[in-house]
Amino acid sequence: MPNSVAMSPLANILVTAVDTVTASPKAVVQRVLTRMRSTLNPIAVVRAVVALLALSMCFLLPGCQTLGPTALGVGRGAYNDVIARTSSEQTLGLLVRLRYSDPFGLLTVSSVTAGLKFSTQATGQAGFGPRANYAGNLVPFSAGVGYEDSPTISYTPVDGQAFLREWLAPVTAETLALVMQVATRQDTLIMLLVERMNGLGNGTGATVEERTAFQRAATLLAEFRDLGVASWAQQSGAAGRYELILSHYSPDHITEVQELLRLLELKGDPARESVIRIPVAVGIPRADFEGLAVQTRSIAEIMLTAAASIEVPIEDVTAGLVEASADSPWATGVGPILKVHSSRNAPDRANVAVQHRGWWFYVDDTDLASKRMFQRIQTLFLTRLSEATRGTQTTPLLTIPVK
Repeated sequence: MPNSVAMSPLANILVTAVDTVTASPKAVVQRVLTRMRSTLNPIAVVRAVVALLALSMCFLLPGCQTLGPTALGVGRGAYNDVIARTSSEQTLGLLVRLRYSDPFGLLTVSSVTAGLKFSTQATGQAGFGPRANYAGNLVPFSAGVGYEDSPTISYTPVDGQAFLREWLAPVTAETLALVMQVATRQDTLIMLLVERMNGLGNGTGATVEERTAFQRAATLLAEFRDLGVASWAQQSGAAGRYELILSHYSPDHITEVQELLRLLELKGDPARESVIRIPVAVGIPRADFEGLAVQTRSIAEIMLTAAASIEVPIEDVTAGLVEASADSPWATGVGPILKVHSSRNAPDRANVAVQHRGWWFYVDDTDLASKRMFQRIQTLFLTRLSEATRGTQTTPLLTIPVK
């Protein structure tokens, strides 16, 4: 007869668990509990429960390893979406408050610290004595994984002096050249950023003829950029100096180039010259300057001009809370470039919306031109806002733990 080795009840139970480890967790638990009930030694049963709980951790730990990356994948996008949405709402809210001449304050999100906490729990129950005493009252095996996200959000109030400096400073030549070189729909960008080009004005003080000529020059520059005729570049070997280069216009676009030079009172003969280089100066140039003198707007002027085009409710105008909308200098043949609507109820299709004085103000999600214009205004504003808060921690830091 073959030799046999007697095993203790605890060893019997553990062998059962090991032999079935490739099975599902539920099957393993059921087999172990069946063997436990057949064991008459209570101490061995208690030890087996402990072994069962340890075994359950083997099934839970792989799940814990996947929760971390999963939480990061979900949490990062969620935080980013909320920060982007609230930044847009803060920008639109600022425009609305400027429209109503109401006071405003600004906060920047300086940091978001997400604390991730994981916990696991496993429980096994076994009965002793007659089966009738505990039948139907036991949960043989239960397990759980806990996940807790405790973010801490830090806000920085914008310092008044630093913000005022960035708020009132005109757009720099570098920013103008970079934006004009890479952006699409340059005609709207020129109308957004530029107050005057040589003798052509684009502000509220300009005549209708000036604004019409300015818009035509802006349209020609945008068309030339799309056709590869016009490019904005830094002058070779001259840091901080830029030029407008006109090329590849012969023979199809000579007439349009001549029109642009005439509108901006610039020298050049496209019929004889293959390349025309026009120096660009931001601000008021010297008296002998022969090039394109550009006066750019400040962020304050850009925001105030955008706020002037907001549609305000007639009830607030009648009550004397806000002035009626005037003709915006950004108005084109089809209306203002940026359209911000108002309604008593929350809008159904809004790209961004805020509430102020009991009304909703919003940019329609189907108005692509206004969405693009608002995005550009927000980008310029947030760029200056970040400059105002960079390296200045003299203002108090507001840190809010979220439970």
